[in-house]
Amino acid sequence: MNFTRIIFMSMVCLFSSGCATNAIHSFSSQTDYSDLYLRGVFTWWEADEKYKLQPIADGVYATQIELIADGQPYDFKFADAAWSPNKNCGYASLRSDQVVEVNKIVSANCQTNDENFRFTPQETGLYKFSIDFSGFGSPAVLVTLLSN
Repeated sequence: MNFTRIIFMSMVCLFSSGCATNAIHSFSSQTDYSDLYLRGVFTWWEADEKYKLQPIADGVYATQIELIADGQPYDFKFADAAWSPNKNCGYASLRSDQVVEVNKIVSANCQTNDENFRFTPQETGLYKFSIDFSGFGSPAVLVTLLSN
């Protein structure tokens, strides 16, 4: 009798609208991402206060960095000081998300250890690196050129 009830409740949850999406949405909306840093070869992968992300909109964080366009790629990711699970954001599973271009949104996976983004600036200048957690699904990463 209990086994039948468990199967019935599982089926109700599976087929009811919003059962899984509410759990995912409330998990991501409750996570505090204000302690993330832009970490990469330019910081020796350290959590440098100079590159701590600042909130720029609800669920969107960004920082700025001067980069030299010497043809060499910059590997980077977003992570907290302790490289905590769920706060270690590299590229999503699609290989095309590894390479970041100016003004092109790519997806991030925040449960990764080794998947670094790669950005090769075409111009020397000040760049803004941002990550957007406000939508459903994977966080969105965007690099923009502010000035050269």
